[in-house]
Amino acid sequence: MSIKWQALTVSRNSSMQRLIEYFDRAYLINLPDRTDRLRSAKREFAKIGVEFPSDRVRLHYGERPSERRGVYAIGARGSFCSHRSVLREAEKQRLKNVLVFEDDVFFRPPAEGEVDRILSALSEVEWDIVYFGYLSPSDRGLSGPLFKDPPLTIGGHFYAVNGPFISRMREYMDQCEMRPVGHPDGGPMGRDGAYNHIRLISPDIRVYLAVPNLARQKSSRSDIADLRLWDRLTFIRPAVSFARIIKNKLLY
Repeated sequence: MSIKWQALTVSRNSSMQRLIEYFDRAYLINLPDRTDRLRSAKREFAKIGVEFPSDRVRLHYGERPSERRGVYAIGARGSFCSHRSVLREAEKQRLKNVLVFEDDVFFRPPAEGEVDRILSALSEVEWDIVYFGYLSPSDRGLSGPLFKDPPLTIGGHFYAVNGPFISRMREYMDQCEMRPVGHPDGGPMGRDGAYNHIRLISPDIRVYLAVPNLARQKSSRSDIADLRLWDRLTFIRPAVSFARIIKNKLLY
């Protein structure tokens, strides 16, 4: 590797470090039995030069409930509960803002100056939620470095919640669990559903997307949806795992 390329890599890593350090604290959600995903997450943070776990980026064990309670899958309810518990922890610690990761986060190498432009723009706006990584919408054609009021989003693998909205979002998620399925204000649902539905009933919420998208999700066995056939058949799991490794390498 040339000295010039090494310097560029260090500069890009430093910018991702500055992004994480911009927030009071970060949490990575991981189910205790998904040690494979935890190892993968550690490699991702090492890739950007960030120590994990650490006081800055803490491990937050996810929840695996025994009942769906109106949500379409037990794993989706577990995701909902896990993200809500991060907000509760942020309230308990009286954090001004909190950065949330899921353990399948896959950082893309940012171009020179991309992250710094995002952080500079963020310091100049009032915000409630910022998605730094997302599955939908596509960032193609979006104006950056921050795109305001995007369409409904999918993906909770890399986002931040700010100020009083930490408590507001946690309270809304509590209320969703107490309402019946299909309630117009939002009933039992997954994380993506809750973070989208609150915007439908409260248009004042200030949501931004980082442009470009800074992280994707690694391909791995899902803990949210019901397992697909190839994840249930133990004799083909090694082949499936190998295929996912190849798919993840192609994400670069």
